[in-house]
Amino acid sequence: MDLGLQGKVAVIMGGTSGVGLKTAEMFLAEGAKVAICGRSAERMESAQTQLLSFGEKADIFASICDVTSKSDVDSFINGTAESFGGIDILVNAAGKSVMGHFFDITDEQWEEQIQLKFFAIIYAVRASHPHLVKRGGGRIININATLAKEPERHMVATAAARAGLLNLSKTLSQELAFDNILVNSVSLGLIRTEQWERRRLKNAPDMDPEEYYGDLAKKRNIPLGRVGEAEEVASVIVFLASDKASYVAGSTIETAGAIGKAL
Repeated sequence: MDLGLQGKVAVIMGGTSGVGLKTAEMFLAEGAKVAICGRSAERMESAQTQLLSFGEKADIFASICDVTSKSDVDSFINGTAESFGGIDILVNAAGKSVMGHFFDITDEQWEEQIQLKFFAIIYAVRASHPHLVKRGGGRIININATLAKEPERHMVATAAARAGLLNLSKTLSQELAFDNILVNSVSLGLIRTEQWERRRLKNAPDMDPEEYYGDLAKKRNIPLGRVGEAEEVASVIVFLASDKASYVAGSTIETAGAIGKAL
């Protein structure tokens, strides 16, 4: 199936690991050009090497960038547009969660979540908007989580920020539709990424990984009986960026193994 992504330019905020990196791989495999960013030079180098298995060096733009810094984001996105002649797709994939109940969360942790779930998206959309308009429209895909609709006490700060991002995404979908920019969200459940690997190595370093994730799926009552893989999320993102999703806007697609109960 031709997804119509040949020659398109996809900017992935994040993209050096996890879902963002898998998404970059799939875009390259479909013939698109990709731009990734991150704060770690070591991860950036590793990601670039990995991406060369899926596309040409000339089709990859990578830059060190703090997504919560307006100047960094402006520089990264404008640099992408200059290198590739424009931008067609923006994927907001950067971010991390923080565990803790209300009285355990520090002001700094609240600030971090607000910066990552709000201002990082605000900066990226502002910077990419004129470039998307010049191309006659495009796609914006925000990565969210089932926490946005089903908060959990032990993740209060992340859940609250994600609920706000869900609202922001819906509002953007209505406002930017007039510019032919389709805005959608992908809502994650429990996905096997580097973040979960770090938790596994911290909490159960001697346990077989498959056994660990199998037990985790049981404890979380995931109906499909397993945790998700990063490429399963990436495939949904790539679909939303494609010509096949030309009338999908303002939607949230759950990629969570049926764990979500909210309507």
